[in-house]
Amino acid sequence: MVGEGIFPGSLNMAIDSLMAKWAQQNQAVFFRFYGWERPTVSLGRFQKEDGLRVPESLDFVRRPSGGRAVLHHSEITYCIAVPKTTVFGRLSVLEFHKIVHGVIKDVLRELGVPAELSNGKRGNTAFCFDASSKYEVVIDGIKIVGSAQFRTQEAIVEHGSIVLRQDNSLLREIFSENVPYIQGLLDLYEIDVEDIKRRMIKRFENLFGISFRIDLRDDMLEEAKKVSHLFDLRRR
Repeated sequence: MVGEGIFPGSLNMAIDSLMAKWAQQNQAVFFRFYGWERPTVSLGRFQKEDGLRVPESLDFVRRPSGGRAVLHHSEITYCIAVPKTTVFGRLSVLEFHKIVHGVIKDVLRELGVPAELSNGKRGNTAFCFDASSKYEVVIDGIKIVGSAQFRTQEAIVEHGSIVLRQDNSLLREIFSENVPYIQGLLDLYEIDVEDIKRRMIKRFENLFGISFRIDLRDDMLEEAKKVSHLFDLRRR
């Protein structure tokens, strides 16, 4: 099941949180790309807000997954939900993480980008992209893809960002001057973003056996809207 859309940050997080249930109900892999109505800062599920300076013009949300904070702006954002009844439902967090990022790495390499999976190192700030964790996608040591995972009784859900461009001045305003200067994929290579998406979907279909694609239905969006406030750290 594939869906795509541009939504407020809190609604995106609500949809991702419900994808576990929807994947189990359909007994199918649910995959979506999505965009952000405005630049959004997302915090990990257990991350504290201390020290962050998020401008009022940005959405500010909490993810259903763990990890550190992310500025969602110029990126390809994805989410995949896999029922635990599949063989993939028995994989560990790192095993599943490696599979998803392996797909993205292979797609980028097909397009001439020398992407690799990181061995991982610890970051020094609250910002997710200042350092790569194990099996995240890097190009010449620069972290390009970051993701986080959560699990329910029904499914494994992983969502993540392929950063296209970084706004370093905004990052330092939010997280501190200690955030190192970093770049996104399009800062380093000229590449067709829609081609990346097409190739990712094809590879995920080959891997997970996605059998049908539909957009998010109106009833799904209404269900997500009812719980979106739970993820909003800035009530508008």
